[in-house]
Amino acid sequence: MDYMDSLFAVCNLTGKSINGWEVINQLPEPDRSKGETGGNFSICYIVKKNGIECFMKVLDYRNCMTRPLRPHETRISVIEKATREFKYEMALSEHCNKHRVKNIITYVDGGECELTDFMFPTVTYIIYEKADCNIRKIINFSTKLVFTEKLKTISFKLKSLHDIALGVKQLHKIEISHQDLKPSNILSIGNNSKLGDLGRSLCLSTEVECPYSLSMFNGDWTYAPPEVFFNYRLSDDKERLYQMDNYMIGSLIVYYINGVSFNTLLDSKLSGGIRALAKTGISFDEARTYLLDAYHQSLLDFEESIPLEDLKEGLTKVVEYLCHPEPEKRGHPKNISKTNRTPNYDLERTISELDLFQRKAELNLYKK
Repeated sequence: MDYMDSLFAVCNLTGKSINGWEVINQLPEPDRSKGETGGNFSICYIVKKNGIECFMKVLDYRNCMTRPLRPHETRISVIEKATREFKYEMALSEHCNKHRVKNIITYVDGGECELTDFMFPTVTYIIYEKADCNIRKIINFSTKLVFTEKLKTISFKLKSLHDIALGVKQLHKIEISHQDLKPSNILSIGNNSKLGDLGRSLCLSTEVECPYSLSMFNGDWTYAPPEVFFNYRLSDDKERLYQMDNYMIGSLIVYYINGVSFNTLLDSKLSGGIRALAKTGISFDEARTYLLDAYHQSLLDFEESIPLEDLKEGLTKVVEYLCHPEPEKRGHPKNISKTNRTPNYDLERTISELDLFQRKAELNLYKK
């Protein structure tokens, strides 16, 4: 063990008791080469109480205090930022529990203790229910599956996507925009999928103090909707942020079917990709023609990749309205209608459609 690690309690919790939780083992750091992600200032463990295993995230004070500083950083600013964001994630988790949000990874416990055997004894932690794995590790993109296996796979995927859309709607109902909807943040628990990692979420509710600016996209830019690359913003914060989430739901649908995000499809149709287009300095209005052309071509590619004929049209239409590059035109067509009072970003119709598609896949399975 590294000498510095030996000084910090947070690096040595295996076999310890943390406020009644037995620490079973430390989890390995995310393998970024395989697309796995995780916080830069957290260490993760499996813990157990009353025979139930859970997942514990611990604030990594060692990294806060020893990692090299970036330009314009101070050590105190690094520590302050990490502790503020960790506290915010705990507050968001408590907010979700209070409002009984079901499709978010369940917050179990959180707090702080001191292990006096160490020079740096403080352990600040959040405990969640334990997931089986993230969705990236279990969905199958193979084109070699026989038809019955394809039906089982597509049915599972549609059930998971339904769970995700429902979870996002639940977050929106309590004024939270997830901002970081990507495969590594979709967790599988039994037959259900739940949203994980609220750490980058933006909360508009007065019940929780958000440490981030609401004016910017706060998630992984690999999955960001096109408008954020051009700093194009709808005037209403709620609509702007929720439509970002909706775009990422559409992108997840694409990923579930063919293993790439909708941004990857767009990039393949744009010279140099979205980032390169934005770096030319043109405005979003000037880029619309290029984005719309790439969008329509990408939809054709996606439709061709859908393995079941009777789902091609319906699934493509869902991606079409969720991933529209112009955020003011994003949303179910009935929501966009001028005669309708439902907000464009409302997901109720999308949830119903995904449920219907999953039932169709199940019905086809029973016919075989």
